[in-house]
Amino acid sequence: MRLGPAFPRGEWSTSPLRLFEGDRVQVRLEDSDWISGTALVVAGGLEIEYDEPRALDGHVESSRILERGEVKQVGSLLRPETLWTDEVRVRREDQIWRAAHPPWGERIARWTRELLGRDPISAEPLLRRYLGRQVIVEIREENRTLHASGLLLAYDAEFLALADVAMPAEASLPLCPGRTSGADLEAHWNEDGLELFNRGKEPVEILGIRTSAGLRPWEFVLRPGFRERTGFCKAPAGTAELVFESPVRGDAILPRAALRVRGGAEGAVTIPALPDPSTLMRDLPDAPAPGSAARRADALTFIPENIPEKGAAS
Repeated sequence: MRLGPAFPRGEWSTSPLRLFEGDRVQVRLEDSDWISGTALVVAGGLEIEYDEPRALDGHVESSRILERGEVKQVGSLLRPETLWTDEVRVRREDQIWRAAHPPWGERIARWTRELLGRDPISAEPLLRRYLGRQVIVEIREENRTLHASGLLLAYDAEFLALADVAMPAEASLPLCPGRTSGADLEAHWNEDGLELFNRGKEPVEILGIRTSAGLRPWEFVLRPGFRERTGFCKAPAGTAELVFESPVRGDAILPRAALRVRGGAEGAVTIPALPDPSTLMRDLPDAPAPGSAARRADALTFIPENIPEKGAAS
């Protein structure tokens, strides 16, 4: 493994990118290209070592390097829950605890940077109050606006890190001749081409079809109950897969340029209690008519006059 200084002195010494150092991640770039691999944060920038080499114009690409000036191309950097190992789980729990309860060494270092005017956290006191607490963010993309909530782990002028957040990430569906289904998608692949049907309740953003030659773009949003067809003819099983976006839960590092923090996301929303769906109409309580409550009270407290006592002659 290539070694080097974690960060040079300066603003990057406290970058949220350090939280995912050495972890398996999924990264969405500005051109909507998804890459996955191990995150390596070094002095010159960020490198993603692919889980599997990728084909690029007849060549093999094993990693993607983003220099410090190019890191702004990152649209989102995700640490999905499905990729957590026991070591990652222990480390992220420690990160969550330290966000809300920084040790004295970190506090002294932060105060020193603050006195020198080099602490990005002290520059935004409103966010500083929410470190280790739930916040909700608004993410602006070209064709949509997303809202996500999670625990605020860290932030600086360029990035913001959230834990326990649900974000869209790249997913794939292996294609086989005939009918294939998964993730609320149904695919029919034959000699005439590939047809997709969304049998779910939410729109699905299709990215393309990946083969040994690379990703064949096929970008559109498939609405619930709709179909779409392309002239990608049938091939042997295991030679192609459908690539799309699907929500995943985990931790995320997001660029500040494309989001804003709306506020806190703590507490719960009160929802009126509803009867069980299996309750019959005859078993539902009758609502009293307007003004009937007072009449019922009068009827219950009415005592007839001149009632003869028991045993008295009529």
